[in-house]
Amino acid sequence: MPVKDEAGAPEKVVSEIESADGGEGLGHRLAVVYDDGADTVKLYVDGQLGAGDTADFPNGWHSSGALQVGRAKAADGWGEYLHGDVDEVQAYQGVLSETQIRQLGAGAGIDP
Repeated sequence: MPVKDEAGAPEKVVSEIESADGGEGLGHRLAVVYDDGADTVKLYVDGQLGAGDTADFPNGWHSSGALQVGRAKAADGWGEYLHGDVDEVQAYQGVLSETQIRQLGAGAGIDP
């Protein structure tokens, strides 16, 4: 995530390397959680938080645009395109707990 809404802004990166299933399996479930109170960004893969999947993100900036999935925009430029397919997107206001993240993969509903 860029730390400012401007071209060339430094970024905070959370990442996890997973092998592709070749379109034959279930794929992977990704959840990105931004916690303004804790100043963190977390990446969950298949309901699990890995070792490099948390980054400090203090002073997050207010977004004034629409949610974009599969690409990033900073200032006037688009880039960082997703290499893969997106089957379903869900967005929640607030911070989901680790239990709620795991429930998403089990098909359980999440109470706001």
